[in-house]
Amino acid sequence: MRKKNIKKHKQQKTEKSLRLNLVLGVIFLLAGLIVFRLFNLQVINYNVFTEAAGKQHEIWSEVKAKRGEIFIEDYKEDNKYVLAGNKDLGLIYAVPLEIEDAQKTASLLSPILELSNEELLQRLNKKNDLYEPLKRKVEDEKVQEIQKLGLKGIGIQKEAWRYYPEKNFASHVIGFLGYEGDQLKGRYGVEGFYNNILEGKAGFIAEERSAIGAWISVGRREVKQDIKGSDLILTLDRTVQYKAENLLKQALEKWGAESGTIIVMDPRNGAILALANLPDFDLNGYSKVENVNIFNNSAIFDLYEPGSIFKPVVMGIALETHVVSPLTTYTDPCAVSIGGFTITNYNGKCYGLQNMTNVLEKSINTGMVFVARALGSEKMVNGLKTFGFDSLTGVDLDTEAQTILRSAEKWRETNLATAGFGQGIAVTPMQMAMAYSAIVNQGKLVKPHIIKKIIKHQEDGSEIIEEIQPVFVGQVLSSSTAEKLSAMLVSVVENGFSKPARVAGYLVGGKTGTAEVPDKIHGGYDEEKRITSFAGFGPYEDPRFVILIKLDHSQSKGSVLIEGSTTCAPVFKELAKFLFDYYKIPPSEE
Repeated sequence: MRKKNIKKHKQQKTEKSLRLNLVLGVIFLLAGLIVFRLFNLQVINYNVFTEAAGKQHEIWSEVKAKRGEIFIEDYKEDNKYVLAGNKDLGLIYAVPLEIEDAQKTASLLSPILELSNEELLQRLNKKNDLYEPLKRKVEDEKVQEIQKLGLKGIGIQKEAWRYYPEKNFASHVIGFLGYEGDQLKGRYGVEGFYNNILEGKAGFIAEERSAIGAWISVGRREVKQDIKGSDLILTLDRTVQYKAENLLKQALEKWGAESGTIIVMDPRNGAILALANLPDFDLNGYSKVENVNIFNNSAIFDLYEPGSIFKPVVMGIALETHVVSPLTTYTDPCAVSIGGFTITNYNGKCYGLQNMTNVLEKSINTGMVFVARALGSEKMVNGLKTFGFDSLTGVDLDTEAQTILRSAEKWRETNLATAGFGQGIAVTPMQMAMAYSAIVNQGKLVKPHIIKKIIKHQEDGSEIIEEIQPVFVGQVLSSSTAEKLSAMLVSVVENGFSKPARVAGYLVGGKTGTAEVPDKIHGGYDEEKRITSFAGFGPYEDPRFVILIKLDHSQSKGSVLIEGSTTCAPVFKELAKFLFDYYKIPPSEE
């Protein structure tokens, strides 16, 4: 019996010990968790919770920086004109905590803001909300109406919004500020390309508030000043741009073309003096444009087969590699059969014995097949790469299309032959303007650019002005080759098919183009469509400008043929004459 009691006693003692250890274990575990939690709050996440606590008694608001403006200058007047500026419009907001009568406030604001009573009431009744935007872009007259009401809990803040005072003018160059998701961002043109420096640096205002969320007038206040984005001054000349746009509009109306492009470039430094595309659009109403393809800048985005304006580029490569000279002769066979295709001259003409200058003057397709075959695919491809036809021009506009130039081993005999006269190879108008600029700039290829100056605003209110310098890309032709080719192009205007481009008193050079358009549905080429063009320069002695004109799908006018000499060469003549007068360029010597 005694043994049983001793055994029972020991068992009870063991159970008490286990219970005690369990309780102590739980206590130690809870204590450890508390210590860990305190360590986490006070050490590991100290900054996080300090910031969160600060936010509970702090009003913080971002101050958006004003976007940099875009300007254009005038050569004669040397004045700056705003093409993209900022217009202050009202942001109407509510502080629901301070509103005494939400129903009355909503009924008074509803007709002014053109918002329903129900929508306003929903926003005004958010009692825990310290800041509730009601409407943006409110014009000054309506802002004044609201101010006169003197409504408690309703605030007005000025916001800078993008404004384009000249609407459609240079729309493809400028681009616009639009939404990408819920963020405002520069889209297309200069607005897109230079978005990062145009948008500036935001500031902020931080102020103390009470436990109920009210602002404490004597509390701590911290202000970080915003910095306006950089201003940009374009290389475009305002007067030249207006002239180019008007001439392009007249040409489209006269020939019933679907679209068109004019580029005017200074070949010495790559500065773009005018860039016009049609159809264009009102920058202030870009959201109303149904066909978003209109936003694309045709001068840098549209790849097309250039036709005969490409012939001088191929001829330049042949001259540079000593495959031919201006006086090299060949006998025109009237037609050339290659790979099951027959290549003929314009209107089926046959010219007999001709030299290379004659080939350009008369735009002889079989003559360019002769040149291309003499070059071979390897020299052709290397030459085109040197001219930059396998890469982007690098012009500071958004967005540029990438060209594709196949490697030499992938060129068939037909590819080589047709490339000689600008078919079967796709380029952009800007690439063609850049190539002609190199030809007349002693063979020096210079990157095209649209910005002349960048004005950088500093935190102390000062400005730093950065002038954009020309960027030399490479020597595509020797100066002697460039001189020969330029002289050949002058002969094309004086003696060849490009006579309608002549300007009295001046020697100008250039080449017409009439290109077929690939039929993407049925293959081959569309018999109903043509792209006509002219690329030229002037004056011959000291070239000051290169002009490229391109019209898409012009319509026949009676017996007048749709070709570069009828549609585009006369536009070049008028624009070149204007430029000679505008820049006071003296006539060529007799």
